[in-house]
Amino acid sequence: MNKVEAIQIANESLMANALNEGNTQFSQLVRYVSDEGWWLNIPLANFRKENHFLLCSEKARMIRHLMLKPNCILSPATKFRVKDGVADVFISAANPRKLVDVLQGGSKYSFNKHLIDEHRF
Repeated sequence: MNKVEAIQIANESLMANALNEGNTQFSQLVRYVSDEGWWLNIPLANFRKENHFLLCSEKARMIRHLMLKPNCILSPATKFRVKDGVADVFISAANPRKLVDVLQGGSKYSFNKHLIDEHRF
C-alpha cells in the first residue's frame, strides 16, 4: 500500500475527491522502541489549513482517516514535540481505539475526535 493507493481508497469510500497529494499525509504502521504505531510530521503552518492523515495497517487491512480542520488545534507547539517547526507525532497502535500521541515532550493529545472513517481494503 502506498499513499496514492490509500488516497484512492479513501476518496472512493467517501464518494468525493476530498483528498489529494497536497493535503494528505500517509503513514504505514512501523516499530518504534517497544511499540508499533504511525509517525506524523506536521509543519506548524499546516495547522492553519485542512489536513488529512491516512494511517495504514497492512496487518488489519485497514486505513484510519483523520482530518484536522483549519485552526482546530490552537498553539500546536504547546501540544506536540516540535523540532525545526515541525510537530512530531507518534500514534501508538497498542490501543487502536485510542489515537493518542505518545511521544515524550507532548501533551498526549488524542486524535479520536478527528477520526473521519476506517476504510477496509
